[in-house]
Formats: sequence, structure tokens, C-alpha cells
Amino acid sequence: MAERLDKKQINDELEQLQLEESRERVAQIRRLHAARENRMRTRQTALEKNNAIQKASEEGCAHRKGGKGKEMWFSGNDHNHSVVKHILSHGPMIVLCQRCSKLWQPPPIELRSGTSEERREYKRLYAEYQVAVNMPTDNETSGARLFEFTQQVA
Repeated sequence: MAERLDKKQINDELEQLQLEESRERVAQIRRLHAARENRMRTRQTALEKNNAIQKASEEGCAHRKGGKGKEMWFSGNDHNHSVVKHILSHGPMIVLCQRCSKLWQPPPIELRSGTSEERREYKRLYAEYQVAVNMPTDNETSGARLFEFTQQVA
């Protein structure tokens, strides 16, 4: 009988240890998961903050050359714009402001044949892009068209 009690005691103790070990593993997994989520939230917050700073910088920039000192950094006083026009290898032109790093590129063509809201967004983006393309500058356009994608009509 004592042998049976000892086996039962040993089994109970073993089950208790296995339970504690399982709980510890689950707690560790939960800690790792919480830490991962915390890192993700921190990174997301940092990205949102950086995007807000960049957007404010772009909105306050006149995209013009000229001006001296901190007070003229974003205003510029030259008639030429401080932009670089570059033709990508597959054809489209992008425009980049050298002061605030704003990038203008052709809007996605899919918007042109989408819903009425998407077509309005396409027109708005295209008009903004055309303003950038037509900005006067004494910089020379760079790049070369190596190939072009075309859409075949059936």
C-alpha cells in the first residue's frame, strides 16, 4: 500500500511540475508576444510622427531656389524651382524637390477607370503632378527611357 501511495504521490508531483512548466512557457510566450506588439506600436508611432513632420515640411516649402539663412530655407526667392526631374527607365517622369524631398509621380492608372471617387482622386493627383512637371528650373532632366509598358486593348 505504501508503494502505491508513493507512486501516486510521485505522479501527482510530476503532474504538478509539468503544469508549472507549461504555465511558465505560456507566460513566456505571452511576454514575447506583448513585447513584439509593443515594438510594433512604437515603430508605427514613430512612422506616423515622421510622416507628419515630412508632410508639414512639404506643405511649408515653396520648392524654389535661392534664399540665405534659416529664415529663407523653405521660402526661396528665385524664379527657378529647386526640383530635379528624372525619367525612370520604364518611361514615367518623377519630380523631386531638393529642399523638402517631396516626390511627385504619375498617379496610378487604375484610378482612372475606377469609381467616381477614384476618378476624382486621379484627376486631383494628375493636376498636382502636372504642376510639378511644369515647374521652371535650370536643372537638366536626368534619366533615360529604356523600355515602356503598354496596355493592350482587346
